[in-house]
Amino acid sequence: MKRITTISTITVFLLAVAAIPRAAYSFQQTSKLCTHHHHHHHPSSAINTQLYSTIEDTNKAVVVTSPITGSETNIKYPTARGSSVDSRLFIDYKTPQNDDEDTTSPLLALRLNHILFASTELAKQTLDKLTKSEWNFEEMAKIVSNCESTRDEGGSVGWLNLGEHFDNDSTGFKNPNEHLDLILPPSARQSILSTPTKPGDILQVESNRGVHLVQVVDVMVDVRKLSYVKERRSTKKKREREMKEKMKKEAMIITNDMEIGGGIDTRKESHGQGTKLQGVLGGALVEADSDAQSLDLTYKIETMGCQMNSADSERIEGQLMSLGIRPLQDDKQEKKKKPDVIVLNTCSIRDHAEQKVYSYLGPHAKRKRSGEDITIIVAGCVAQQEGQSLLRRIPEIDLVMGPQYANRISDLLEDVANGNQVVATEASHIMEDSTKPRRQSSVAAWVNIIYGCNERCTYCIVPTTRGVEQSRPVESIVGEIEELIKQGFKEVTLLGQNIDAYGRDMLPKRKFSDLLRIVGDVPGLERLRFVTSHPRYMSLGVVDAVADTKAACEYFHIPFQSGSNAILKAMGRGHTREKFLSIVDRIRQRLPDAAITADVIVGFPDESEQDFLDTLDIMEKVKFDTVNTAAYSPRPNTPAATWENQLPEDVKQDRLHRINELNAQHATERRARMMDRVVEVLVEERNVKKPTQVMGRTTHGYIVYFDGDIDELRGQLVNVKIDQCQRYYLAGKITSEEVTKM
Repeated sequence: MKRITTISTITVFLLAVAAIPRAAYSFQQTSKLCTHHHHHHHPSSAINTQLYSTIEDTNKAVVVTSPITGSETNIKYPTARGSSVDSRLFIDYKTPQNDDEDTTSPLLALRLNHILFASTELAKQTLDKLTKSEWNFEEMAKIVSNCESTRDEGGSVGWLNLGEHFDNDSTGFKNPNEHLDLILPPSARQSILSTPTKPGDILQVESNRGVHLVQVVDVMVDVRKLSYVKERRSTKKKREREMKEKMKKEAMIITNDMEIGGGIDTRKESHGQGTKLQGVLGGALVEADSDAQSLDLTYKIETMGCQMNSADSERIEGQLMSLGIRPLQDDKQEKKKKPDVIVLNTCSIRDHAEQKVYSYLGPHAKRKRSGEDITIIVAGCVAQQEGQSLLRRIPEIDLVMGPQYANRISDLLEDVANGNQVVATEASHIMEDSTKPRRQSSVAAWVNIIYGCNERCTYCIVPTTRGVEQSRPVESIVGEIEELIKQGFKEVTLLGQNIDAYGRDMLPKRKFSDLLRIVGDVPGLERLRFVTSHPRYMSLGVVDAVADTKAACEYFHIPFQSGSNAILKAMGRGHTREKFLSIVDRIRQRLPDAAITADVIVGFPDESEQDFLDTLDIMEKVKFDTVNTAAYSPRPNTPAATWENQLPEDVKQDRLHRINELNAQHATERRARMMDRVVEVLVEERNVKKPTQVMGRTTHGYIVYFDGDIDELRGQLVNVKIDQCQRYYLAGKITSEEVTKM
């Protein structure tokens, strides 16, 4: 299944459907896409309850007390267990009750593409091809769209402002979308604004111009309306000092692109007033062309946890650097310099996660108490989990920010620069990055394709801290990868907490296997990986897509967590040991030499010795290349943390020791099979322990060390003959021999 690249292929399709008469039935009666619902504060009479479940007060914050730490935690819709998880509905679309009330929606606009057709049937046929990712939306628009105004731009409509009114008595209001009348007439816009949408959705709507396929490419959200802002209580001396500073220089007013449609870039506060900046961040957030004195501001970011957190940190760094704040260098010249901005990107998975946050921030909070002008930011999963509780524990914190705001930190820092403390943990639509991430590697990059998780594993805090699943549009993913290849990157790892769920939150639904084939065909991409798979949703089609896609690496990471069906049921995993083993069988059939890695938890509540032996049995059957093992640890706000049948620590540690011994044995066996083989290695970095060597990875994900000059070899694909096999790495020498075929 390939992206369409020739006009002739489309021509055949057009000829085939040209003779089909225009359908006589109403689109609203036949299409699952045009489901009218109260949305964007535009009422509609037709409500499809089959697609969108009724939400009864679930988007209000619920404060619960952690059974582990005793701290209060905000559980917000739609992350609370058992609630609906439609990500189109979790922003509160408010309608002002009177002229004085500021209750407008935080969702400001939708960025759209469209394809215009003369026939409903032709639009439906094209939609089917787009849903299967056989065709690309922008390419199709350039070739078949009847809209001359947007055809050459891939169907780009631009931003659709949600402030438009369609009432008969709204003649006194300026229509912010009037400039779109000749492209997307009012009747089409009203249908779009009456339908809950998110990036990646494709709607079919009609107007006097014909039938439109409209793709939602991006959203614009005023994240400051979703944040809690607390004004600091300044001492009398501090207030006097601030007044003196204000008298010395004029207050600085900054601007941004939050106002759309008028051509004027003016940043507004949530209440419509300009932002007066103070403190060290004032120098960073002021417009670049102002007369403000240039400041050399530095940041330091500490990242805990998984690849998702690492990717979020790259996005946070990109935002900070766009503000002119640079990373503090770890060298002799800056050894004594202290960062002006501290960012701690946190993880909730590990033991004592909250205590580690408090311990790390202690010295920086002390700096602030002593009078230093330092900005302290806590991001990530602990930030989302603890919310305002962090401010009570460490009053010196300036910003508490959930993962969904990683690429909007600059907006939130405005309120911080105003002297406020900010907590941003409300659910929000994911927006495309306005700045480029600061990649930690120049060879291999992470690309998020889906955020959040809809699963409700009883031991896991992730759905609460990372929110519901939100897939990115195919075109956005491909565009980011194409840009990475232009920059010289050779390998991309697609990221998702539950990556196999990609596309199931879209309208129409898409398949992860189709995305793999699309991405794998991007010219110049040498290697493609993906994590993390869920046995409940991983289809055999994904295995086939990897086998059929040249760039896809023969590597699968599939956490099975337990080999006991009883424990899997208690965990709420939604799969059985038999389902997991069937996936492994398919991998071994299509890719016999593939590497398989996994995650497993031992010592889960009520796990018997036989349950544990069932886990060891799966280890023996599969012989994983590596397994990430952990003894069960109760996490805050998870059902399993409250169960009384917890196992003693000595039992957990005994089982952890036994499974680690088997894990090490299998890891050694799996790498031993590589002895004397010639493998292709993508060179990434220098071997930090032996500078004359370089480090790279095979398609299996194995680390390989060999002699070489990193300046010459970085980013190169090199054939290496393996002459040393250790438990978790290989070593060898560069060779001109061809790669050993298996």
